Amino acid sequence: MSPITSFIVAALVLGNSRTPAPALTSAGPASRAHAPGPEHARLTALVGTWDVELTFTFQPGSPPVVAKGTSTIRSLFDGSFIEEKIEGTLNGMPFTTLAWTGFNTSSRQYEATRIASTNTSRIAETGTWDETSRRFELKASYPLAGETWTQRTVIQPTSPNTMVADSYLSFGTVPEWKAVQIKYTRRPK
Repeated sequence: MSPITSFIVAALVLGNSRTPAPALTSAGPASRAHAPGPEHARLTALVGTWDVELTFTFQPGSPPVVAKGTSTIRSLFDGSFIEEKIEGTLNGMPFTTLAWTGFNTSSRQYEATRIASTNTSRIAETGTWDETSRRFELKASYPLAGETWTQRTVIQPTSPNTMVADSYLSFGTVPEWKAVQIKYTRRPK
């Protein structure tokens, strides 16, 4: 790293201050504000290996296509985030999806980033936990195939060892439809 680049990075991290920024101290108020809390515990409760059944409806009214796979969810950074990797086979072709989800203590929103081996899109969702219905609901808009797509994902833990994730899609003049349903069953440890 060049001296100029080092200076710019240091200025950004330290905010041109001669003393460390509060977020860089281990016991300051900023570090406590960023410590994992109950919102993060909702995510880490999902950690484990799951058998998944995925049902894809590629367009409204089309017959569903069912695939089976494995979801591995692990905790990252002392419970601040989770990472999910789903591997399966769809129409004889292997696929992988990756997702990173966390709770942003500043925005008070859950944030997820999803990518898949089946396309080049990155989906960035934000949303909330509804305590009454006991589920996550995340939303995103992104460009795909010349259109702006809207995605709404509802993740419903139904027991400590089962959950269902439904993704609803719409684009252009096409109304929202349930495009993907993933049924999770936790594997015994």
